[in-house]
Amino acid sequence: MSRHRVMGQLSRVVAAAVVLLLLAGCNPQTQYRPEPAVLQSAVDCSAATGMMANPSAPGASLKGRVPDGFVPVDVVRCTWALPVLSAQATTSPDAVVREDHLSGDYGPLLAALAGPSDRGGEAVCMDLAEILPELWLVNAAGAAVNVAWPVDSCGFSKPGTAAALENLTVASSTTVPAKEPAA
Repeated sequence: MSRHRVMGQLSRVVAAAVVLLLLAGCNPQTQYRPEPAVLQSAVDCSAATGMMANPSAPGASLKGRVPDGFVPVDVVRCTWALPVLSAQATTSPDAVVREDHLSGDYGPLLAALAGPSDRGGEAVCMDLAEILPELWLVNAAGAAVNVAWPVDSCGFSKPGTAAALENLTVASSTTVPAKEPAA
């Protein structure tokens, strides 16, 4: 076999190996937007998943992105709250959820929520969990949607949504009993 022919075959083998190595180590990042959230008759903070996330809960399949043309007149943030214990308490406290109605300019929040989420990529993810409040938008007709926060490829929220929420004002706040997660 001629030296020229051996070098040609060797270069093809090396090129193929490089391509295979690149493909094996490459996990390209893609962006996606979830399906639109399903319109519901009212906000239900009592079903907030909080620390007891249950992706198979009935409401989990209703959560999604802001539907096209949905114009909010109210934004509701649902967060797990620590119940107040009295010195006379003889039983463990029930879990409660704080329901904050937020007012202000919803434009930055809608822009942040419209951003895509990431999937894949070469990120090294920390073994941590982020507890995000449930976020509901309510339109003038009273219909509500439970919206998903855009997340990075590690499942952490992108900073735009939290920043937009910080610029809103709590107009009213109440607590509601938390529903027990389905077993």
